[in-house]
Amino acid sequence: MSASAISKTLIGSLVVSFLLVVQCANGATITRDDHYPFYTPGLVQYVAAKGVFPAVVVANPFGAGADGALLAHMELPGNFPPAPFAATTAQARDDGHLVIVFNPILASSGHGACARPGRQTAPASPSNATMRLQIAFCYDHEVVSEAFMEMPRPTGPDDRAFGQAMAQLLMVLLPSESPNRGDCRDPSTNNC
Repeated sequence: MSASAISKTLIGSLVVSFLLVVQCANGATITRDDHYPFYTPGLVQYVAAKGVFPAVVVANPFGAGADGALLAHMELPGNFPPAPFAATTAQARDDGHLVIVFNPILASSGHGACARPGRQTAPASPSNATMRLQIAFCYDHEVVSEAFMEMPRPTGPDDRAFGQAMAQLLMVLLPSESPNRGDCRDPSTNNC
């Protein structure tokens, strides 16, 4: 094995170890994510450049009227221009926005969340110790990227573990580099 391969293996192992430690620290698990071919960081920057990043919140477990408090504790990943999240409705949304669905139905997808956000949630049981969450980055009614997370039910939108989990979820949902670029080392792909 070459020194380069050993270095890459060591770095990969350290990254995986770090992610496992962080994951265990707050008990959140990102169960799946997907980025569609037209995802680019430039699209996120375009939406953020407008000054606020609209978000539709469905079935907020922290109570009616708590959408503002929830969104106030969220931030775009650091590689994007700062733009606060602002609550909007499914009817008023336009252009780029997030859809955050608490307790999504099992068959929910980013396509459904972007097209019909209110129909993507199941009745929640307050005794359920696990909170499930779906988040989608949408452009109009089309899904751009999506991710799902499970974690122990937080005490409120200002719960530290919830804040850390949401920061990780947003980094997965809105990566700083396009995951669809392909292999930049292969000149025949013309992806870079």
